[in-house]
Amino acid sequence: MSMRDFVRGQRGVAAVLILWLAFGASLAVWVIAQRAVDHRRDTWPEAYPLMFLPSGQYLKVSSLGFSVLLADVIYLWSIQYYGHHRTEEGRNYLWHIYDVITELDPHFIDAYLLGALIMASDMADSDLAIELLEKGMDHNPDDWILPLDAGFYAYLNLQDPERAAIYFDRASAVAGAPPQIARLHAHMFEEAGDLMASLQFWIEIYEGAEDERVESIAWQHIYDLRVRLDLRALAAAVDRFQTERGRTPSSLQDLVRAGYLRGTPENPNGSPYLYNPVTGQVTDPEAGQRRAAQ
Repeated sequence: MSMRDFVRGQRGVAAVLILWLAFGASLAVWVIAQRAVDHRRDTWPEAYPLMFLPSGQYLKVSSLGFSVLLADVIYLWSIQYYGHHRTEEGRNYLWHIYDVITELDPHFIDAYLLGALIMASDMADSDLAIELLEKGMDHNPDDWILPLDAGFYAYLNLQDPERAAIYFDRASAVAGAPPQIARLHAHMFEEAGDLMASLQFWIEIYEGAEDERVESIAWQHIYDLRVRLDLRALAAAVDRFQTERGRTPSSLQDLVRAGYLRGTPENPNGSPYLYNPVTGQVTDPEAGQRRAAQ
């Protein structure tokens, strides 16, 4: 071995040692930082896990080719988080979470659909839901369920039939789109905001679904619409009872005995609705939690 080769070898060993020392130092800094985070965790808002998620572009590069797998992991975590933490802080990070997921996997249709569903139903922000679906449409122009969902939120939640018409047109133009979309579009202006008409539409989509994804999103809308119709009818029954009896009913059974209801009301999964006799408010016992179960 020549002196030159020996020197090169020593330089190589030194370079490796420097890299290991740098890695060790970085690891030590990370451990110290993580301990500081854990020590202060109890003093931070409930949404603290959302604060440290980097941008989708950064994660895509650092995932070393496993961006789709990473998108799946964050998606499953998001279902659990937003199924059990319906806070204002969590809402502030909602777009960031699903923007990251769909940046990692732009063709992750379920992420667009579920993210939009949480935004529109649990967080009452249909404009944000449509913005996420628009991103999905840009990356997946051959998928009709995305513009259909956007049209649904514009039509029913935002009471904007003209905006909805644009999305329904876009959905019905995609090959393989169900013919019911064209019929919904034709009657939309006279039915804008008609929960029952929308419920019937999604039932038809559900019954004619040929894949699990369409069936799942149709069932989500069926559930939400059915609950909204039930809660509206129950609120009317409580108001009528209070007007005629001078007090709120002590339970929903009072409404049944008084003839305002035919039977004990249950949500689409068979769970009885919750009733607060002090406020007279009726709620769905599975609101939010059912997202996590799915």
